[in-house]
Amino acid sequence: YLAYPVRPGITFTYLGTRVNKQARMLMQDGKPSANMFAAGEIMAGNVLGKGYAAGIGMTIGSVFGRVAGREAAKNARN
Repeated sequence: YLAYPVRPGITFTYLGTRVNKQARMLMQDGKPSANMFAAGEIMAGNVLGKGYAAGIGMTIGSVFGRVAGREAAKNARN
C-alpha cells in the first residue's frame, strides 16, 4: 500500500465571497467591508460565473492578490 499526505484547501467556492474592484469583500447588505479583502480561489466565482478554464485560478490569485495587497496596505496606513 502507498499513502500520500492530503491537505485541505478551498477550490472555487463559486460566488461564496463577493468583492468590488478594490478587492474589498462585500457584506450581505452589499456594502464593502472596511478592512477585509479577498483574492484567488475564494472569489473566483465573481470572475468566472460558471465553468472552469484550466490555470485560471493562478491568474485570479495573481491579479486580485496584487489589488487586494495594495488596497490592504492603503487601509493599514490610514
